[in-house]
Amino acid sequence: MSLQIRAAVTQERPSAYGLPIGDLRGFGRVRADASVVQLALDRGAGLLCPPDAERPLLAMTLSGDPVWTNAYVPGTNVLESTARTATGELRVVDFMALAEGRPGQAESIPAGRFVRIVTCTEGEVDGELACAAPTEGGWHLACSLPLSLADGRATLSVRLTAGKSVALVVSENATQGGIPLVASALHALGDTIHYWTWWSDRCRHSGEDFDTVLREALMLKLACSAAGLQVEDPGATGFSAAPLGDMSRAAARFLELGYRHECAELLGFVHDHAASGGHGRWTCEEAFAGTLGHYLAKHGPSGLPESLRAAAHVPPPQSRIA
Repeated sequence: MSLQIRAAVTQERPSAYGLPIGDLRGFGRVRADASVVQLALDRGAGLLCPPDAERPLLAMTLSGDPVWTNAYVPGTNVLESTARTATGELRVVDFMALAEGRPGQAESIPAGRFVRIVTCTEGEVDGELACAAPTEGGWHLACSLPLSLADGRATLSVRLTAGKSVALVVSENATQGGIPLVASALHALGDTIHYWTWWSDRCRHSGEDFDTVLREALMLKLACSAAGLQVEDPGATGFSAAPLGDMSRAAARFLELGYRHECAELLGFVHDHAASGGHGRWTCEEAFAGTLGHYLAKHGPSGLPESLRAAAHVPPPQSRIA
């Protein structure tokens, strides 16, 4: 895989950019202090733009000089940020909601929701949760406790004791706030962890570097969508399609790790867009052909899009049966 694609979809970017989260359509980055500095509910629509571009979209301010640590829930793209202060400990869980598809479905439809659950796990913690208030259509904000609005920010001052939680949701569709939001957020967290662990369990890599390779695969999966492989770009919307050559190499990596569905989807996207000329001159036919050949050798035509079957001269299923 090229350095360009790795830098775009893995943790190799400078830490100031934050750690990535996403739901296969949206994408965000969370810094070490639990501030959300980038968020797109739909990458095709671009990043959400707060009224004050100098402030994070979402920030946590705690009393007592907190010491933060960050880690993904193993095998998932759910991020946990833990803050320890002189009086207690706080856990912040950030994710974009997903659920495993029903039988016969490879993927579920992303919910279009960023969810944050803040829980005091020890002692008592004082702080403020602040989020940019929506100023136009396209996104909505809900919280389990009443928010105060001023100067384009929605804020909540809290004193949480052990076992108490607050939930906040940024969504495409209006979401009901109030105390029940904590329960629905926890339900979405369970579904999302289940989805990612289900996906991770399909990894066929073995070796001492398994955790590192799986994390690479999880980051690469975040860049996948119906629009192929979408990577971060400082342009107008903040995202762009990866070069077709990088998509072919990503397909090869997915195939190597046992992710047949992701490989087939990317190969189909590359083939269709190379044929249409929508990505300009394409010079990576060798990478594409090699990956398609390995796919057919391993799995036959099963799972390939019809356009790719035709390109590989594979008869449609009914012809083979006849």
